[in-house]
Amino acid sequence: MTYALKRFCRNVRGAAAVEFALLLPLMLIIWGGIVEIGNVHFAGRKVALATQSIADLIAQERAVSDAELANLAQAGNAIMFPYPSGNMSYHMQSIATDADGGIDATLGWLRTFGAAGGGGDPVLPPEVGFLLSNDSTIYVRVAYTYTPVSVLGSIAGINAVLTGLAFSEEAFAKPRRINIIPIQ
Repeated sequence: MTYALKRFCRNVRGAAAVEFALLLPLMLIIWGGIVEIGNVHFAGRKVALATQSIADLIAQERAVSDAELANLAQAGNAIMFPYPSGNMSYHMQSIATDADGGIDATLGWLRTFGAAGGGGDPVLPPEVGFLLSNDSTIYVRVAYTYTPVSVLGSIAGINAVLTGLAFSEEAFAKPRRINIIPIQ
């Protein structure tokens, strides 16, 4: 009886090892996918945070310069840590109206920073119909292309799905200290 029990246990261990060896690659891919999906989620949240923060910081100023806007783009890059920020683009714009309530391109400004494309085209007037006369708003759009950051993201199946995944966030903020924030 003891011999039969030992033989049975040896056979069970061998079968379990084979099953485990067959399932291990699939389990690693699933686990890696879960980790990378979490990274995608957190990267998207960081893009939203960077966009809102930049719009809020610009809205607190009485005037801005190109150097200050470039620093804000660097602050957005810092917010994205630990995710790579080389593929981010920033579109910062002040949309201003004249005394008649029409969009006045001479009062507003537009600056782009970062990856090629610079965040897109200027906002069209219908998208800012909430402005009054002699008024303005700050508009910030941040675009980010996700690249896997963990070793698990380099697994062929996961990498093919996640590489090139693009995020884009927009934020509007009303100037707090002055109606129209000029650029110096």
